[in-house]
Amino acid sequence: MCLKTAVVSDRIRRITLNRPESLNALNIELLSSLAETVDESNDEFDVLIIEGAGAAFTAGADLDEEDDAGDLFQEITRAVRSFDGIVIGKLDGWVVGGGFEWTLSFDICYATPETTFKMPESEIGVTITNGSSILLPLAIGSGKAKELIYTSREFDAREAEQLGLLAGVYESDRLEEKVKSVARDLIDSKSQTALRLNKHVLNHALDIEDIMQQEEIVNEYGHAIEDVNW
Repeated sequence: MCLKTAVVSDRIRRITLNRPESLNALNIELLSSLAETVDESNDEFDVLIIEGAGAAFTAGADLDEEDDAGDLFQEITRAVRSFDGIVIGKLDGWVVGGGFEWTLSFDICYATPETTFKMPESEIGVTITNGSSILLPLAIGSGKAKELIYTSREFDAREAEQLGLLAGVYESDRLEEKVKSVARDLIDSKSQTALRLNKHVLNHALDIEDIMQQEEIVNEYGHAIEDVNW
């Protein structure tokens, strides 16, 4: 089973990427299951906690199936942005490539000090997706975003927190407690209507869909003309 789900408490659902033997690499089955599971959570849950099993949140695209995954990466981003409630990322270990891009659409992210981020696209010869061409510059500024994309360098959780990508960094034995505490507070102490409307306003401040479609065009046709002198 590449994906596990559990009810944490009333209106809170945990979604666990469950391919630990491959560092939760995102293959077609997992991508499809993620989009479907997030979509179907809308009616029953107000908060989703998304995590990875084992030593990574996700190592990014499964390179054995990358050419066939197509628009499925965009679909997992569309799913979390369309989820009416709040999506919390619980990150540990590797957060790489399309998986890192995906977290840019999460509402809140927390991580352990051992978490390592990397955008390897420029290294391996693919283009960025998941709306990250605008979401990353919006989050950390254009200059720093370009540096991370162009150099493909690794950076740790402390730097990610300083950049504003994380709401906090906690030791692994405290991370679960923190994430549950925030999730329960959102359910018990906040107006669900206000949360949903605030998320809607924030997510529609600009048209991510047009940007994602442009990314899809570049991703699909870019390699066919890669020898052209741009």
